[in-house]
Amino acid sequence: MEHIRGISIKKYAELCADMDDVLNDRQACIKIAAENGIKRSDWEAAHSGWQERITDPSDMGRTASVFVAHWKDAKNNRNK
Repeated sequence: MEHIRGISIKKYAELCADMDDVLNDRQACIKIAAENGIKRSDWEAAHSGWQERITDPSDMGRTASVFVAHWKDAKNNRNK
């Protein structure tokens, strides 16, 4: 899978796992992205792009499945 603005699906899932508690707070998400070395414009483009791919019906859930697997791994690793 191609990266979006330098952010892989794995990195995107890891960031989303970090953002679980603040997903509805755009500024908090931008701050977490920045703490991980990602510029605001790159985060916003990657977030929009990955969400578009994840929800694209023509993708038949492939991207969503990869995202969920990485997200679960990230959540499990943080809970250890």
